Amino acid sequence: MTALDKQILKMENTEPVEFLRQYTGGQPLSKQLVQLVYELKKKHAFSNGVINALFEYCLIENNYKIVRTYVLQLAEELDEVGVRNAHEVFRYLRERPYQKRQPESSPHVSDDADYNMEYVETNIALIAKQLHELRKEVNMKFSLMNQQLDQIERRLSQVADWLK
Repeated sequence: MTALDKQILKMENTEPVEFLRQYTGGQPLSKQLVQLVYELKKKHAFSNGVINALFEYCLIENNYKIVRTYVLQLAEELDEVGVRNAHEVFRYLRERPYQKRQPESSPHVSDDADYNMEYVETNIALIAKQLHELRKEVNMKFSLMNQQLDQIERRLSQVADWLK
């Protein structure tokens, strides 16, 4: 089994929400992104593999940002051609005519701004959580150092009393 086969098997067997959490470091996804996953499942009846492959392709194509309009555009195309698994998604997208690809500077910037803002908000939330965890760790270590300094001070006091 090749590395690509293993990757495709993983895509087929992983829930899209869990798959996308890998890109957020395991953090919860925004409501809009979860809604997009369920919309793809409901409207197109895509398998996990198709949705995961679609998201991975879109993330790579759009600098690791989910652009809702682009995802939905590709989903329509994939549905029209009858793609039903991750391998077919990658084959179709690789052979897809160039003129159908979304340009880097999309004219739908205003539509995509919400998703770009979600990406920013998600990253801010991740950083805030990491900062909170770091603060807790620093406070714990600071408290431990204070305890150790108190013990040293008591011992020094005892030594000073003995020397008198």
